Amino acid sequence: MSSVPSRDPRERLCLSLDDVDMDRILRSVDELSEYFGYVKINFAFTLHGPELIARLHERGVKVFLDLKLHDIPNTLAGYAEAVTRLGVELVTLHTTGGLEMMSTAVAAADRTAREISRPRPLLVGVTVLTSIDEEQLARELGVGQPISEVIRARGALAAEAGLDGMVCGPGELGSVRDVVPDDFFFVTPGLRGTAGQDHDHKRTGSYRNALEGGASLMVVGRDVMHSDNRVDAAKRIFQEIAEFER
Repeated sequence: MSSVPSRDPRERLCLSLDDVDMDRILRSVDELSEYFGYVKINFAFTLHGPELIARLHERGVKVFLDLKLHDIPNTLAGYAEAVTRLGVELVTLHTTGGLEMMSTAVAAADRTAREISRPRPLLVGVTVLTSIDEEQLARELGVGQPISEVIRARGALAAEAGLDGMVCGPGELGSVRDVVPDDFFFVTPGLRGTAGQDHDHKRTGSYRNALEGGASLMVVGRDVMHSDNRVDAAKRIFQEIAEFER
């Protein structure tokens, strides 16, 4: 899949469903899937597994399985085979696992896709979590480089390993494009509307920031899920994307 952003606003938007209850998740998708082509799940998969994936696909949405995989190469090969057989559209893994881990995952996903005649998921690298700021990176994680340099280096490593894209904050999109392929797929969290809700993302930006930076997929969570009127909130974001594309 190319990272040239779709002109369909729905294909640019991913609804983050940070919930463990399957019924609530499915009700949210039924309510909001008119505006979101992707849904992101994480810990709910631990509880509900493939059944949840199947029920989401029945509703006509693509599944972003945010597992942030990080383990030895042989284990990642097993995960890559599993998520390919599962049929999800996008999976995250940590670039800090290194070149061999990432390239092994790509090879296993490719091999499995050929065996079952099914497209493999996009494999997208997480560089530095958007909840981490520069002080934490140095003080807690022992990384003395500026975050921007770390993200560039890890993004370049992801590209070298054959990953399809990377996760980066809206303010980082422009700074990494020269070290990754033109068709890299950029997943952008940490977005908020003009009201600017407080949350645990520390490297944030607006939807316009992400659009201007060329985000492939924008992840939307609390701006919609914590709104008094979720449909109206989703519609406003959808319309902002549509107007930008005109």
